[in-house]
Amino acid sequence: MLAVVGAITATLGFLLGSVCLRPRLRRTRAELCAALRLAEVDALTGLLNRSGLQRRHQLLAAAGTAPAAVLLDLDDFKRVNDTWGHPAGDAHLTAVADRLVEVCGRCDAVAGRLAGDEFLLLVPDATPGAALDVVEAVFAALNRPTTLPVGDRDTITVVPRASAGLALPEFGSEWGDLLHRADIALYHAKLQRGNAVLHTAGMRQPARDTDLGCRLHEQRHGTQRNGQVTALITTG
Repeated sequence: MLAVVGAITATLGFLLGSVCLRPRLRRTRAELCAALRLAEVDALTGLLNRSGLQRRHQLLAAAGTAPAAVLLDLDDFKRVNDTWGHPAGDAHLTAVADRLVEVCGRCDAVAGRLAGDEFLLLVPDATPGAALDVVEAVFAALNRPTTLPVGDRDTITVVPRASAGLALPEFGSEWGDLLHRADIALYHAKLQRGNAVLHTAGMRQPARDTDLGCRLHEQRHGTQRNGQVTALITTG
């Protein structure tokens, strides 16, 4: 009889303990999920950071939608940051991030900040035309005056400018490869500020001592937008 009572008591104790632990486990799980989300978000802009972008790329690729990459670099950020200080620079980055979110909301793309003034867009419709449409929309969105704070009361007005390197997943959909090819294309785009260059087969990053004024053959000859790869678009 005592053994039966003991077993019942132990069972009740276990059940009561489980009931008491459930809210704590739920809280712990929620805290872990929140921490994971924070680890994938850029603290300044609220966009995905590098880890978040890589995870999103992996999810899209696993779902059979390997995205194109659009790597953006601001042409005027250093001047803003050095001339008017970090608060103005941070406000500049935040304003750019808001406009990228605006564009991505219209085309189902994903925006993130890699580091500094480099941003990355993942475009699920991985065709040259779709990627270039997104870039043109981004350039149009950025090409609006932005008011930035300077000191306690003063403000300045700037117009954000960017260059873009594009890479399609057709040469391989791995994250590192896609990012590397977009970076090479961006290097060529930066040779003439305000350009977007699409990575093509055989494109290489010139040596650092190469004259930055020299433009490669791919940059001198654009192609038509109708179903063909565009090597260069100029924003004017």
